[in-house]
Amino acid sequence: MKKKSALAALTLGLAFLPTLTFAAAKNRPNVILFYADDMGYGEIQRFYPEQSKVPTPHLNQLCDEGMMFTDAHTSASICTPSRYALLTGRYNWRSRHQRGVASGGKPCIIDADRMTLPSLFKKQGYKTAMFGKWHLDFQYEVPEGAKTPKSQRDVWNYGQPVGTKIPDGPVSRGFDYFLGFHHSRSMSSLIENDEVTEYVKCVDTMGRLTDAVVSYIDEQATDSGDEPFFIYYPMNSPHAPVVPRQDWKDKGGIGDPYGDFVAQTDDAVGQVLAALEKNGLKDNTLVIFGTDNGCHKPADTFLDRGHAVSGPLRDKKTSIYDGGHRIPFIIRWPSMVKAKTKSDQLICMTDVFATFADYFSFDYGDDTAEDSISFLPVLDGSESEVVRKNIVHNDTGPTFAVRDGEWKLILQADSKVKQAKGLETKYQLYNMAEDIDESENLANENPERVKALIALLEKLVADGRSTPGEPQQNDAKVNLGNKGRK
Repeated sequence: MKKKSALAALTLGLAFLPTLTFAAAKNRPNVILFYADDMGYGEIQRFYPEQSKVPTPHLNQLCDEGMMFTDAHTSASICTPSRYALLTGRYNWRSRHQRGVASGGKPCIIDADRMTLPSLFKKQGYKTAMFGKWHLDFQYEVPEGAKTPKSQRDVWNYGQPVGTKIPDGPVSRGFDYFLGFHHSRSMSSLIENDEVTEYVKCVDTMGRLTDAVVSYIDEQATDSGDEPFFIYYPMNSPHAPVVPRQDWKDKGGIGDPYGDFVAQTDDAVGQVLAALEKNGLKDNTLVIFGTDNGCHKPADTFLDRGHAVSGPLRDKKTSIYDGGHRIPFIIRWPSMVKAKTKSDQLICMTDVFATFADYFSFDYGDDTAEDSISFLPVLDGSESEVVRKNIVHNDTGPTFAVRDGEWKLILQADSKVKQAKGLETKYQLYNMAEDIDESENLANENPERVKALIALLEKLVADGRSTPGEPQQNDAKVNLGNKGRK
């Protein structure tokens, strides 16, 4: 669902002003959005009980109390692109950042005049806070003569000294408060709002962030103001460095620190859920859990121990196959979502924006959330028809793929197939309803479908949007370079 409005013409300063009175906002639900880092589809036991050995009791509880989405996807199979898409409602490859991940020290990838998910909430009178990993670039203004102590210069700290200012970070893109870091290799430099304030050990990062989220909830529960809150918690785990605390050693069920780290991640979610319960906020808080892409471990790493990080899916993080971008996605919303429900609707993380805009009855312009489709009717049970018909995937290359209904076309040959022939030398076509592990390439048998899917992809790229509305310009040329390449 895309809504048109003259609001698109407002200046940046006006874009971040609330449009509701606090009295009107106070009955709106609080919202907490978890975004785990590199956590595969098979990591949560409810999603793949056949081979999921790491205990995840709190995430299981979230599944039991809400709705599980079994066909939800990030827009790409790596960190930076998937975060851009979530926060803007726009496919990442339309931006000027089209390859790999951000490393910090450059202007923010989200343009200053682009509306974001937190600024949408601010317009509804919400307080907005972020705790965790940004990974969308920002600049560093290092004080003259400032240096990082040698003891802090390691692989997980690129060396931005305390006192460094961040002029274009999260608090310039819609968040009232930020506590976190840029990306995993700089996670020892903890940033509060727009300044590096201290160094922390990697093993303490998750606990520090979780404690901060819990404290924030406690504070909001005792605040006499009427504003609801939106919390975005993009976690540092279970991405490398895999650093479970000592008290989590051997609690992961698979005899490996990675399993321990996943179990600790589940516990962090549990602490936040407990804070809601303790403060009487559970019934009026919408909780969302997703991940930014698939697991960074190869899909078969722990199979001999009965644990499939990617569940039934092929491959892992960075891959164009579903193991790279199909994620476990859960929504608990007591006032709307029926407990113990599942949806097989095709969902993209870009859709979070339009879903909340739909709930708020908020109109936005043609140049906002160009690839966001509301799935609100799925949540309240009023719509059983298909909400999203197609989705574009890409990886680190980027290699592109397009999904339309049950069919998925990858614009690249299968490197594991040595004797490909015909269309199989250029493309892979899978029926995802019948072949979830993408093992049977049907390109040769369906030349017209291949042609139609290529045409669909080209149109989605050229239009600058995949939703109804005026065509838009992509920020840079989009190269479908793998099309037709052997």
